[in-house]
Order: sequence, then structure tokens, then C-alpha cells
Amino acid sequence: MPIENRQSTTPGAYQEALQIPEAAFADPELQAATPDETTLGLPRPVTGAFAAVFPMTLSSGGRVAVKCFLHETPDRRKRYEALRRHFSEADLPYTVGFEYQSEGITVDGQSLPILKMDWAEGQPLNRYVEDHLDAPRSLAALADRFAAMLEALKDHSIAHGDLQHGNVLVHEREDDLALRLVDYDTTYVPALNNKRSAEVGHRNYQHPDRDERDFGPHLDHFAGRVIYTALQVLRRDPALWDRFDTGENLLFQADDFYDPDASPLFEALAQIDAVRPHAEALRTACYLEPEDVPPLAEAVTSEAMPVKRERQRERSGETAAPRRNRTEQLFLPALAACLAGCLALGALIGLAVGVAAGLVVLAAGGIAAWRVWRRLPVVRRRRRLQSELGYFERVIADHRSQIEKREEQRREVKSNVEELRAERLEELQSHALRDRLKYHFVNEAKTVEGIGHRVVVRLKAAGIRAAHQITPDRLASVSRIGDRSRARVRMWRNSLAREYEDDVPDQLSPAEKRRLRRSVERRAEGFADDIERLRAKIKVQEEERKAVKERLERVPHVTFGRYLAYLMRLRRYEAGRL
Repeated sequence: MPIENRQSTTPGAYQEALQIPEAAFADPELQAATPDETTLGLPRPVTGAFAAVFPMTLSSGGRVAVKCFLHETPDRRKRYEALRRHFSEADLPYTVGFEYQSEGITVDGQSLPILKMDWAEGQPLNRYVEDHLDAPRSLAALADRFAAMLEALKDHSIAHGDLQHGNVLVHEREDDLALRLVDYDTTYVPALNNKRSAEVGHRNYQHPDRDERDFGPHLDHFAGRVIYTALQVLRRDPALWDRFDTGENLLFQADDFYDPDASPLFEALAQIDAVRPHAEALRTACYLEPEDVPPLAEAVTSEAMPVKRERQRERSGETAAPRRNRTEQLFLPALAACLAGCLALGALIGLAVGVAAGLVVLAAGGIAAWRVWRRLPVVRRRRRLQSELGYFERVIADHRSQIEKREEQRREVKSNVEELRAERLEELQSHALRDRLKYHFVNEAKTVEGIGHRVVVRLKAAGIRAAHQITPDRLASVSRIGDRSRARVRMWRNSLAREYEDDVPDQLSPAEKRRLRRSVERRAEGFADDIERLRAKIKVQEEERKAVKERLERVPHVTFGRYLAYLMRLRRYEAGRL
């Protein structure tokens, strides 16, 4: 089914499909690959909000990562093709090779796209930092490497778009550090001009007003400052890690960016002389528009400081009567002048022409007003918060769905004990019989009437050299022997099996029963542990969702209709609201 027509796919559905790679994948190399497994023996995904990534080992011993998408994204294929071309031309050491396969995997009868990615060695950025908190020189070197990477990306007109701890891998090579970037769903290159961003990045690294319309070469300016500032801070005061690390950040959190003046972290950084300039530059960047944040190599100038508090008031609706900007001042006079011109045109040429021209002017004025309204700080802030609220709703719903799946699997494990016993007994019987039959070579079959030397030679040519290798499929693959000969070979094998009936167990031993019981208990406990982890995640995300919802309720709701009336001087600010 084409991607445009499918519903979202869950990580659990991909996990189930990957249990049989040869049936799931279209790529022969992936069909022969083995996914990394959990303690329960299931394919192990690294799951994010928009994709599940499965590490896999190829038959050659090499490693790849397979990215399976959870949601639809318009023109995803074209985006990845543009990225691949640009990366190839840039030839930077920070990106990894990938191949987009539009019908790469089959899940529940649907052909879905995947991204087959080269394996990138390294630790996630936050884990590397945590391991080197007592090594300030290593963190200083990491900060330098990170700044150099940002400069190289900028020089090649690349913006990753989602710089965060999970997407920056750090690999130590002898006395050197190598950085690799993964996850290119939000990456910008010039060929993608005038597109929208597929996502808005990790909330603990991105500008608080970034939305899907922010897509250009500036995307990494804010997140780059967040990471660089955190590295400079931690090399000087590693104790801050214990206070501010959540496992999903690098010191800073979204709350710090929404209201820097009330942030305990920014307050703490103001007391550290060596990092105060970096912290103040980042604090100021929180009040700029996302596209106005300068790259890391450029300072945040003092010219930005006077607008800082004013921007905060605009976003929170604190100010009762803000000054109209130039566009707002000129909108009504310009519209009136254009309409007056239309009236004059109607008087000179004809009423119909004047009315048509007036309608065009009104439509153009409405479009211009709508574009200005969309860029209002308070409107952008609400849009960002609404996007975050939707993100938490989706993630919580997905976790609840996974809990239901795990509970069902746990019940199945407990209820299928007898079936598991039968399977285990059959497995033991098969092994016991195999151990006996492997000592009976096919030359012995010549004692059976109708099995001659020629048949034995052809059995050996097909790789069948002992009785345990005689299976229906392998016997059917032997060429140039008749059905009667096949039947006689089966009879010989079955007669040997009957001879060893007394040597084959007919029930599980007490030790095997105990092992099976422990195995069932471990699997059930594994599912229970997964359920508890998911519930803990839900609890944390529900708290964050509540905080976002409260913040959204404090932001004034400026509708387009009210703003248009404000431009037309039909409304004014009252009590901080339109």
C-alpha cells in the first residue's frame, strides 16, 4: 500500500515483523541479517517519537541500523534523495551513508518505507559527557570539536535540525575524538528551500518558538549554543550535572528557554565568571526569533539586549498596550489608499472593474495580515506549545498501547505452559533421535531392496550423508531419483527411528520441568519489568504534559480575526489581550 494511504505503525508491529527478517524485508542483505534482541528474545528497537531504529548484524559480520517510520511525512523520499546528493558532494566526516527504500519492509500486509543506514560507532553525547565529568580537558576538546563541526556544516549549507544528545555520537580514536550525526528527518540543505520542517526537534534543545515553518540554514544556531554552553559549563563545574541532568537533556530543559529569567540553571550560571558570557548569550537567544539567533561563531550582540524584555512581554501578554510596529501602523492607511485607488479606477473605467480591483486588494491585504499574524511572538509561542502538547498525547498513547501488548504477551506466556512443555519435549526427542541417527551413514541403506549404489551417490551429492539429514525437504531436493527410491529411503530412516523409540524420552525430566518453569517466570517477569518502565515513562510525560498545558493556558489566545480587527483599528489591547 502506498505510504500516503497508510495509518501510523507502532514499534510493536515492526518488532513483530522483524522476528522473521527473511519475510519482512525486501533487501536480500537485510533478509539474511539478525536483529539485536532483548532479554525476551525479541528484536530490540531504539524508539523515538517518530521512528523505531533496529540495530542489525549482517551475515558478513557488518552492522547496519534500520529505521522504521511511525508516522507519515510528505515527500519523505524526495527529502532523503536531496540529502543524499548534498552529503555526497559535501563529503564531510560527520554524516553516515544511508539508503531510502520506499517498500523496504512488509508489516501486516503493507509495504512500508525504511531507511537502511551505515553503522555509526560512538557513545550518545550525554553518556560520553557523564563518563568524562572528571576529565575537563576531554570536555574542552569535545567542545572544540563540536564548534568545528557546526562551522563545517554551515560552510556546506547544512543544518541538522535536531541537534541533541541522542543524535550526536562521540567516538574516541586513540588520542582523537570523532563526531557523527544521525537522524536526518529535520535536516536542511539548499535543495529543500521553501519546505516545512518534518519535526521541530527535541524540546530540551530547541528554541521555544520554533515551529514547522522554521526550516533553513539557521536551524542549528540555537541548539548549537545550548550544547556548546553546557559543555563549557560542565568542564568548569561538573557538580551541576547531578542537579540538572534528567537523562533527556544536557543540563538545559525546555522550561529554561521559555522563561530564562525564572530559570534556576541560568541563575546558577550567572555566578560562574568563566561561563557567564556563554550563558548570557544563550539567555538572550531565547528572546530572539529563531531565525535571528546568530551562529555559534558570532556573538549575540548588545543590540539584542534592549528587545529581550519586550519580547518576553509580547509572548506572555504582560503589556497592556504595546507599540504598533511599522507594519501594523501602515496597514490601515495603505489598505485605505489602495481601496481609494480602486474607487477612482471604478469611476474612470467602470464599476465592475473598480469592484474587482477592490476585492483583489482586500484579498491581498488579508493574506498579508495572516502572514504577519502567523509570525507574532505570542502566536508562535502558542503554536509551539500546542505542538508539544500533541507530542505528549501521541507518546503517552503509544506507551499505553505497548503496555496492553506486553500484558497480553505476559498472559499468553503463563497460559501456554502446556504447549511450551510439548514443544520442549518434541525438541528433546528430536535431539535424542538425531544423536542416534547421525551414526548411520547412507551406505547402510544399500541393504534395503531398491536402494542401489546410484541412489546412494545422488543422496551424497545432495549433502545427505547420514540418516539424521534425511528430511522431507532435503529428500525432495535430491535430483534424478524416482519417487519409489525416495519412499524406500524414507522407510529406511523410519525403521531406524523405530529401533530407538525406547531411547527417546516420552516426558520431561524434573530438571527440564524446573528449567522450563524458570524460563516462563523469567519471560513473565521481563514483560512485567517492561510494563513498569513504560508506566514510569507515562508518569513523567504526564507531568510534563501538565506543565505544558498550564504554560499554554497562560499565553494569550490571539485569533486571526481579533488581530485583523486590531489592524483595522476596530479593537485595542485591553488587560493584556486583544
